[in-house]
Amino acid sequence: MEPAIDLACGAVVLVGDHNWRRGPFRPAALAFLFGRRQRFEHLGMRCLVAWRKGKPYLISMREAAQ
Repeated sequence: MEPAIDLACGAVVLVGDHNWRRGPFRPAALAFLFGRRQRFEHLGMRCLVAWRKGKPYLISMREAAQ
């Protein structure tokens, strides 16, 4: 993966985790139920991010199978 793409994925993971944990419950729940899903692999982890109104919400993060 290119460094620029890797940095973008890392930023999405950090912001998504912050929005999921520290944000209001209602937008996080709506993102979980109705948000557009994006799956990608970052640093050996499989990430699932839901997007709602332009904001990412980190739904799950699991170790990638080798």
